[in-house]
Amino acid sequence: MRSLICSCLLILCFALPPAWAAQAGEPAPPFSLPSLSGETVALASFRGKVVAVVFWTTWTKHISSQLHDLTALEEELGPQGLVVLAVDRGEDEKTVGDFLAAHKLTPRVLLDAGDAARAYGVNGLPDIWIVDRAGVLKAHFVGYSPADLPRIRALVEKELAPPKEEQPPEEAARPSPEIPASLRAYARLQMGAAHINIGDAFVKAGYADEGHYQMARDEFTAGIALDPRNADLHVWLGLALERLGDGEDAGREYQTALKLDPHNAYAQDSLRRLGVPWSPPGERPDTPPAPPVPVN
Repeated sequence: MRSLICSCLLILCFALPPAWAAQAGEPAPPFSLPSLSGETVALASFRGKVVAVVFWTTWTKHISSQLHDLTALEEELGPQGLVVLAVDRGEDEKTVGDFLAAHKLTPRVLLDAGDAARAYGVNGLPDIWIVDRAGVLKAHFVGYSPADLPRIRALVEKELAPPKEEQPPEEAARPSPEIPASLRAYARLQMGAAHINIGDAFVKAGYADEGHYQMARDEFTAGIALDPRNADLHVWLGLALERLGDGEDAGREYQTALKLDPHNAYAQDSLRRLGVPWSPPGERPDTPPAPPVPVN
């Protein structure tokens, strides 16, 4: 069971970044998020400081060591202008608060429902971005080990150092490439499918994991907004809704998929499984539905 869980975490940590992931040299995507103390904290309020943005969850491997190291680094270099923002992805306030108390951690924690992580293209946890005083992304670290701390320290100290005289002007940030909507929709489908697979793996290992199913639902919904006539996206959204226990809305998504693609076998089988009437291509609308397929 432990090896299965580790494999799932490795999928998170080492999967390729999505096509729309943020890039070093670009302006840092803005966000305003609630903190554990109830205030709203905006990244823009730290302009003029060097910011380490850390995306994490309580189940992230080695996260207690990482937060301890980064908090200590902030205590040391904070007077020079370093700020650490620990952005928890998708967990509730009690879960995060209990974890911090259990490990005696005191970072500045923000709670993200998923929008900030998606804006940065986070595809593995922990995920660290260094933002310079001008609000530009300078470096990206995926995963963490104590050996990474000297590299992070060196980069932060370089950004905190006063500018040298007669420095050449900084190279203009390169514009983000225009990615076709259909390709972005396909990327959303792939990301959502990965979340469903990871959620299924956790469930098979004996752990309840609605979080990944919710992220899958969000990815497919975003994909449909880009490509509303994509039958496969509607089928996958239906599957995510089934995992979340919403059979009624799942059935509607499967029916939508069949309107777009009357021969979609998975949508047909899913409606049979749910006992929802549908009309196969070429049959009269009043044809009785096939009996539901028993679920093992």
